[in-house]
Amino acid sequence: MLRKTGGVMRTRPKLSERMRGGEFLVSIQLDPPVSGNTYDFRAMVKPLVDAGATLFDINSSRRVSHDSIQLAAELSRSDLDVIPHVTLRDSSISGIANQMLAAYAWSGVGSYLVISGDPHDEEKAVFPSRGIFQTHAAEAIKIFDEHLHKSGRAPDMEFAAAFNQSEEEFIAEVNRAKEKKAAGADFFMSQPVFDLEQAIGLRMLFAEVEAPLIAGIWPLMDKKTIEKIRKNEIFGVELPERVYKSATILEDGNLEEWGIAKASNLIGEIKKNGLACGVYVVAPFKSPKLILPLIREFCV
Repeated sequence: MLRKTGGVMRTRPKLSERMRGGEFLVSIQLDPPVSGNTYDFRAMVKPLVDAGATLFDINSSRRVSHDSIQLAAELSRSDLDVIPHVTLRDSSISGIANQMLAAYAWSGVGSYLVISGDPHDEEKAVFPSRGIFQTHAAEAIKIFDEHLHKSGRAPDMEFAAAFNQSEEEFIAEVNRAKEKKAAGADFFMSQPVFDLEQAIGLRMLFAEVEAPLIAGIWPLMDKKTIEKIRKNEIFGVELPERVYKSATILEDGNLEEWGIAKASNLIGEIKKNGLACGVYVVAPFKSPKLILPLIREFCV
C-alpha cells in the first residue's frame, strides 16, 4: 500500500497480505470522541503509540461524534496502520465511496471494515434519522471492490467484513461470510471472545470461510460494562456464564488486574494455537491507558 509520510510515498503491504504471510496483528479498537476538541483524541492515542501500538481500528458511532474515516486519516498521516469502521446505516453507498477514495488518496487509508450497523434507536437518536441501509454488507463490499479497488482508482484498497459467531443461525452466518468473501472481502473481524473455549469455537465455526480472521478481545474491567454485555444490551456480544461468574465475585480493585491478565492469557493462546491471524483489543472508552500492559506485551 502506498503511504505518504512527510510528502514521500512509500510501499507498505496490505494487512491481509501480512496475515497471510504469517504475521500476527494486534489492533487497538477505539471509540470516536464526542468532544469538539481534537486534543482529546491526540491525548488518548499518544500513550498507546508510545507503548508500541501501530494498528488501530476506529468504531463508527450512533452518537454525535467524530467520523471514523477522518480519524483514521489523521492516524495514517502519523505513519500508523488503520481500519476505520464504515456503516451502511449512516451514509449512502456513493457518499461512503467518496470518503474512502479521498482518505486513500490524501492519507493512504486503504483498509476498511464494512458493516451494516445496528438500526437507530428512535427514542435515543439525536437526529430524526432511520438510517440509510441502501444494501447489505456483501453487496456494498462488491460495489466498493469493483469501483475503487479493481477500477484502479485505489488499487491497494482492501475490505474487511464482520463475523458474528454468536449468531443463533450460525450456518446462515457462515454462508453470509462466504458471500462476503466472494464479493471481495479480504479478511474478517469477529465479535469478541472472552475465554479459550469461545476462541476454539470461533475457529471451528469460521474454518469453512478460509480467510484471515482478526478475533475480538474485550478486557473485562468494569462491572457496568459486564452487566450490559450480560443483559444483551451490546448487539452480538455473548459473555459465557463461566466468565461472568468469575468476574462478579471480584472486588472492583481486583477486577482490572484480573481482566488484563485474562485478556493477556487469551491473546497468547490464540496466537500460540493459530486460532486467528490477529486480535483487536477493545480499549476502555473512559481510560484506554488501562490496556497499556497488553500493548507492551504483544505490540513490541
